[in-house]
Amino acid sequence: MHSAISAVPPVRLNPTGGRYMLWRMSEAQQGTKMPSRTSRRFNLISATMAFAFWGAWAYTVNSDATGEAGRASPLSSGLTQGAGSFIITLIMVRAVTWLYHHLPVGSTRLVLPALITVAVTGSCLATAHALVGTPHIVTTITPAITVAFLFNVYTAFKLQRAEAGEEDDRCGATGSL
Repeated sequence: MHSAISAVPPVRLNPTGGRYMLWRMSEAQQGTKMPSRTSRRFNLISATMAFAFWGAWAYTVNSDATGEAGRASPLSSGLTQGAGSFIITLIMVRAVTWLYHHLPVGSTRLVLPALITVAVTGSCLATAHALVGTPHIVTTITPAITVAFLFNVYTAFKLQRAEAGEEDDRCGATGSL
């Protein structure tokens, strides 16, 4: 027979209202629905779409440099951007969530996780493009970084709203007018 507590994390609120994952409790113990395959499927579909869209963008903006000595082909620029976008899409929300819950409560929690995440991922993308010889690095990565930043701020905002809803629930409020 198997224990209700497995080797993977329970949710415990920290003093600031954020959550720490120590070990995973069974679905019945948590009282909430566990992430399903649909969310994994959604993440993979989103990452695949990011690969295709931003890879095609990189191919297009670098297609004028075909055949220049020491420059990457548009295909290698597209594959580099696509692979980077795929990976970043899979880890970005987790990074923003982790940063959000580890920063002090305040207005910086909305923007700082997005800035940090975009700075790190943008630097990685720029480095990868420099290594493969992408001719138009700034033009290649700026739109993707802009969209990522806006999405990360939106994610932090949703985290803040979720925390506010939890506080209302703990105080007995329904959250409706």
